[in-house]
Amino acid sequence: MSTDYYKPIANAVGRLRPNTLAARRSIYDQARQLLFEEAQNSRPPMAVSELIAEQRALEEAIQTVEAEAVFNENAQAAGDDEYFRAPPRAKVPRPRVPVATPPVERPRPPVAQRPPVQNRPVEPQEVYPQETYQQEYQQEYQEEYYEPEAGDNYPDEHTLRMREQEQRRAQRQPRGRARRSAGQGTSASTMVVVAAALFALFVAGGAAAYVTIYGWPSFRSAQQQQKKQETPAPQQQADPNIAKQRDLMEKASKALEGGDPTTSIQLLTEAIVLLPKEAPAYTLRGHSYLQTGDSAKAIEDFSESIKLGSKDFYAFVGRAVAYRRIRDFPRSIADYNEAIKIRPDHAGAWNNRCFVQAIANNLDAALADCNESLRLIANEPNTLDSRALVYLKQGKWDLAIADYDAVLKLQPNTVSAMYGRGLAKLKKGDKRGQADISTATAAAPTIAQEFERYGVK
Repeated sequence: MSTDYYKPIANAVGRLRPNTLAARRSIYDQARQLLFEEAQNSRPPMAVSELIAEQRALEEAIQTVEAEAVFNENAQAAGDDEYFRAPPRAKVPRPRVPVATPPVERPRPPVAQRPPVQNRPVEPQEVYPQETYQQEYQQEYQEEYYEPEAGDNYPDEHTLRMREQEQRRAQRQPRGRARRSAGQGTSASTMVVVAAALFALFVAGGAAAYVTIYGWPSFRSAQQQQKKQETPAPQQQADPNIAKQRDLMEKASKALEGGDPTTSIQLLTEAIVLLPKEAPAYTLRGHSYLQTGDSAKAIEDFSESIKLGSKDFYAFVGRAVAYRRIRDFPRSIADYNEAIKIRPDHAGAWNNRCFVQAIANNLDAALADCNESLRLIANEPNTLDSRALVYLKQGKWDLAIADYDAVLKLQPNTVSAMYGRGLAKLKKGDKRGQADISTATAAAPTIAQEFERYGVK
């Protein structure tokens, strides 16, 4: 398994002030230069396949960090927080609350000349609809004023006295209610009392019948059942091994990131002994074995993780890498197929399958995979290097040289691109390709053997 470059690069980029594109590119170039110097100064010399894998891992980490940085810049520029921020208080629309109409002082009209109701001015703020308000106004008007009949313009004194007495009786009697007889209320109250007594007798009789048949109800069993439900079963209680295994896996992950796969394997073996049915421990130990170069044990751990039901993307990718290293290309491609089903938007998975397809001489399928990866992430150097290998095996020298040029423009120290471009130039008849081959061979003496394993001479 290649080194994980994501965290150190992400930490370095996170400390940039200001975080600009030029500053990030400086960090990326420094990381590439350090890897190239480490490959030249390592004793024994680093294998070409290992160097290529490290370069691919580095570029994938750079690509992820840059994508995150660009996303954060776009989010700040777009002002995404505005969608979740409350509007200013002055701009918040207030709900419309109906306001009661203030009383209006109306002059008492002459009895002989009653003004029409429709001429009453309507206030701008009204509580009721217009029709209801007019009806209530008409009732109020009629109850307040007495309208004389025709021929009553000059009533006598006796008639006036009789009318005054009728008005006084009307004021003393509540409106809308009729006088009831003396025995009406008493009979209604008696009927209510009798109905309540009959209902009480009915309920008492039903309760007595229930007790006679079933006995007094007991709530003890219900309380015991509730306590049983609240008490967790022994198997449902927290297993202390879970926390211990989680701690071991965290330590193993840190050891693996620090370049110590041996310690990681020891810690993960302890974790697997504690809980042998946990798939993530097998997946992580499989990647640790990959980093030590033990492909056979890596395949065993990845297979056990998948057998336990794991649908982890990295379990299938790790086993695909192990199968490629032992040159079992059909199984490697099959695992990449499963990984792409899980994450069809992962450009690296498409690129890796393209690379294996190219080695296995499935050139048309390889070209389609590389193009899909470049559709997801344009101008990605690792994918361009893989597609150049496809063009090189297809005999399309100009296309191969163009992709290798693009790779070297982005990553000037990519050994595989330097050697591949030299081969393409020589195949085309350009003797300047020998200079590229010499430069690549000086950096990685076994690069020629590596390309022979790819099927290119």
